[in-house]
Amino acid sequence: MTTEPTESAELDPRIVHAQEAYTPRNLQIYDKLVIGLFCSLVWRCPARHMRRLYNASVGNRHLDIGPGTGYFVDHCRFPTPNPEITLLDLNEECLRASSERLARYNPKTCQANLMNPLPLPAGHFDSAAMSLVFHTIPGGWEKKGVILKHVAEVLRPGGTFFGTTVLCEGVPMNRLTAHLMVAQHERGNFQNQGDDQAGLERQLARYFPKYRVLMRGTVALFQATAG
Repeated sequence: MTTEPTESAELDPRIVHAQEAYTPRNLQIYDKLVIGLFCSLVWRCPARHMRRLYNASVGNRHLDIGPGTGYFVDHCRFPTPNPEITLLDLNEECLRASSERLARYNPKTCQANLMNPLPLPAGHFDSAAMSLVFHTIPGGWEKKGVILKHVAEVLRPGGTFFGTTVLCEGVPMNRLTAHLMVAQHERGNFQNQGDDQAGLERQLARYFPKYRVLMRGTVALFQATAG
């Protein structure tokens, strides 16, 4: 089943621009370049930490937000052999690439803008993940924090929201990291100016009764429990 985008508020042009980077050609090299090279050498959070977070957090009815190529779901150990997976993204190419990679699970897809309420059943999912997504969304934590509200609404009580994001403030950066952070801002691929750990924790506390944030290099790994 595929859910089409809903009519709602206009997309921020900065979000549209960031989405343009996910072309079929770029998706072909995404795993090696972004997850393999950048995460390890630039943001200093090797993919094994993110895979460990998936394995510790994922449930049988899982919503993957911004699945990219489907790398993390593909490498995840689900609690049951036949999980129910829904892939949500604004970008059709990401939905196509990830759903093809995960075809063995027969995933559902949903094209939607995270800044609006999600067109999904309330209280349905055991888990929801957002890996390497928040830093591509503009507006600072006070604005994009509403995404956490929308995710909390589709999780069952006790369900788990987890993921990762590259922070820009209050994190240690070497020369390479600082240089490439600026380059990502100039290209419009990153919109995380001002994003810090305290702001993320403030928004998690607003919508989830229990949460934790662990830092690895410039990457925040978060896990929260729905009320």
